[in-house]
Amino acid sequence: MLKLSMKPTGWFQIGWSGEIPPGGVKPMKYFGEDMVAFRSDEGKLTVMDAHCRHLGAHLGYGGKVKKDCIVCPYHGWQWNGEGANTLVPYQDKPTGAKLRTRHIVERHGIIFMWHDPAGGAPRGEGWELPDIFADFPEIPANEKDFYPCYPNAVVNMPGEPMHPQMVVENAPDTTHFHFTHGTPECPDLEWFDTSSGAWRSEMAFKSPKTKEKALSLYLINPCISLSFSAFNGGNVKYRLILTATPVDDKTSDFRVNYFFPRDPASPDVMPESVRAFARHTVELFEQDARMWRHQIFVQKPVFSKQDIAGYTAMRKWSERFYEAPAGPAPMRVVETF
Repeated sequence: MLKLSMKPTGWFQIGWSGEIPPGGVKPMKYFGEDMVAFRSDEGKLTVMDAHCRHLGAHLGYGGKVKKDCIVCPYHGWQWNGEGANTLVPYQDKPTGAKLRTRHIVERHGIIFMWHDPAGGAPRGEGWELPDIFADFPEIPANEKDFYPCYPNAVVNMPGEPMHPQMVVENAPDTTHFHFTHGTPECPDLEWFDTSSGAWRSEMAFKSPKTKEKALSLYLINPCISLSFSAFNGGNVKYRLILTATPVDDKTSDFRVNYFFPRDPASPDVMPESVRAFARHTVELFEQDARMWRHQIFVQKPVFSKQDIAGYTAMRKWSERFYEAPAGPAPMRVVETF
């Protein structure tokens, strides 16, 4: 049985690299904690506790970057990328105080942050952050052959009253593609595997005419908050990363990042036809979100026969990410009806 909380362990998206240029500052809040992100003049990104240890000013509101430090807007104290106080402008030496920094990875133009409710560092084998291009052995690809996701092919839905568990609940769910998204037929769950630590699977969409496999959807879910998808079939070759990051006990920031193959006729500028499809993806997200916003979490679902194997494995796999005690969540949890 899952101990749902809004403080799971794993990797989470907290923004896009393009939002924070050199010298940029951005306030943020995740897992109920106030944070500030800033990028040094040379491009190093830091995410750390937001409040100055002096008198508690929020560094994200009015703070400025000076070389590799953020300067408090209240009294000018400086804090570097390791969270150390490096300057008090009206005394001869800094205090030695430190602010807690977060472990971050920037990949594909996305900012990922590690969260461990116990405060631990990123873990190794079985907890790796996937590469959306390199880590699908069935259809490897090169990032340079795809347009960047940001800013033209992203969905940003902040403050949604939804739990990140909803991201992985889709992993074994084949029938919702027909009833929620309107596909001609339901795909088949060809296989799934959790032996690497991540959830990996393939769904096969068959041609209504030939009944042969026409499109494959490959999934890698490294944790409950991230879903890496690769579509392969006909002219459908795009990839996406769906993410959900808890803000507090009631809301999460949901984002979708689409990677479309470059058009040889316009390799450097995303064509309007691709941008138009990217804009349409907001509605694709809404088709799921309309369910998720009002859904309860059923601990012991009544499954159909085809649900049992995939859902049972997915729920068992999900348990490893709930190390914090069960706590408040935007979804009502019921054991049975």
